[in-house]
Amino acid sequence: MVMILAYLTVILIWSGTPLAIQLSQQGLDFYTALVLRMWLAALLSLPVLWLLRQPLALHKAALMSYLAGSVGVYGAMLSVYWGSLFIPSGLISVMYGLSPMLSGAIAYFWLKERELTPVRLMALLLALAGLALVVSARTAIDGDAWRGIVGTLLSVFFFAWSAVWVKKTNAGLHPMVQTSGTLWFSSLLYLITLPIFGIHIPDDWSLTSQLGLSYLVVLGSIVGFMLYFYILKYLSAARVTLITLISPVLALTWGNLLNDESFQLVALKGAALLLVGLGLYQWNPSFHRVFKKTLKRKILN
Repeated sequence: MVMILAYLTVILIWSGTPLAIQLSQQGLDFYTALVLRMWLAALLSLPVLWLLRQPLALHKAALMSYLAGSVGVYGAMLSVYWGSLFIPSGLISVMYGLSPMLSGAIAYFWLKERELTPVRLMALLLALAGLALVVSARTAIDGDAWRGIVGTLLSVFFFAWSAVWVKKTNAGLHPMVQTSGTLWFSSLLYLITLPIFGIHIPDDWSLTSQLGLSYLVVLGSIVGFMLYFYILKYLSAARVTLITLISPVLALTWGNLLNDESFQLVALKGAALLLVGLGLYQWNPSFHRVFKKTLKRKILN
């Protein structure tokens, strides 16, 4: 029951994260909004650790696990924050639906969690066809959309890689310890790249931006990451990233209701095709049995 509640909570939080990222950047440049989120979340994680009576582990396996998590918190977040400047939040969430497939492919070679089948290959083609429709529809109305698409795809790759790497390290850390360590490790990386971008906080900082940032610090980072690392500890990497297959539907709704985002019909068809492909990929054993039976029947006849 706890696992189910954690899973559903992460879905709900992450469905609102792309929109919150865009709202937090109203009046702030992307790097300032991102750095403030991560540094504030890292600071907030320390009293949470104290309340849970969990010391921050610093042994070799823990440090390696923090590094693995930072691929997602630093690499993926840096890419998607930049990409969010050019495309709607709903499209970001739809494209993140590719992460179960990428995670499964990485885990197949690294963790031996997955098995490539004809059904999965067909699912991959469906998902890529859907993505192509979504991308073509967006670039047709916005010439700069390709920047956001490239940034988001890069972010998805880092996210999937991070999930599999954390799983591989298997450091056995408390989820909040993993969260805090990852946030602090990532904060150091953001500090290194600070001279490149700088921090610019305007005198007139909008309330919308502050509320979006607060959501990302408390829910998107502390609560969301802690629950994410909790379920990642007990479920396969590909099954955890299935969250990104469910949340796009909610994300499209939030974007439409709260930010007046709209999608062309062809883009919605592409998004639906992408999600069908990913669903087929995830639940392929049943489809694979039907595929084998049908193929065998045709051969015998």
